[in-house]
Amino acid sequence: MDVSVKDSHDYLFKLLCIGEANVGKTTFLHQYIHDNFANFRSTVGIDVFEKHITSDDDQRILLQLWDTAGQERYRSLTKSLFRDSMGFLLLYDVTNESSFLSIQEWLTYIDAYTRVDDEICPPVLLVGNKIDLVTSRVVDTIRAQRLANELRISYIETSAVTGTNVQETFRVLIKDIFRFMDASMQKFYPKSPVLNILTGQDKGRKRSSVKLLHKLSQAKKRSCFCT
Repeated sequence: MDVSVKDSHDYLFKLLCIGEANVGKTTFLHQYIHDNFANFRSTVGIDVFEKHITSDDDQRILLQLWDTAGQERYRSLTKSLFRDSMGFLLLYDVTNESSFLSIQEWLTYIDAYTRVDDEICPPVLLVGNKIDLVTSRVVDTIRAQRLANELRISYIETSAVTGTNVQETFRVLIKDIFRFMDASMQKFYPKSPVLNILTGQDKGRKRSSVKLLHKLSQAKKRSCFCT
């Protein structure tokens, strides 16, 4: 890879967009990347998009946005992607009750494939999409926010058609990811995490813990975690 490409970002964040079919995942991602609305058919398999952004604190980030098919027959394809993801956008359709009821099932997938040491899980942002369809809405804000509070995850409402809160969704998730990274590094390597990895002082830790630290070090391509 060309050096200029390597130096184009400080972080590489792989984000997984999940949820039932027809909740608007592909349209949502298209709105974020291109800042306009386009209608799509349901994704077959997996699509990947990329976008370079600058965070609120001037960190250069390359986002890899993985758009997954919501149909049951494709879910086995997404399992291998969960472990490498730094954050999750869990979309449901505010006009579709069944898509809201499926939230717990999707969180079970995340928990099963990403949890480390029974404590740490990458951040999940619950997204209530299609709020432009006011007269068709069946899941109200209070109900959705209550569920998010119970699950201890962030919640936001969006419209992929009008663009409402689409950009803000990613700002919220990226802030949550940085908090997750800081908490993870402090938990496992409070003094000098990178030095411990390089010198083999991570021996004896659970394999899942070591994998998490490797993922975090890969996400932060050009900086040092040392304190």
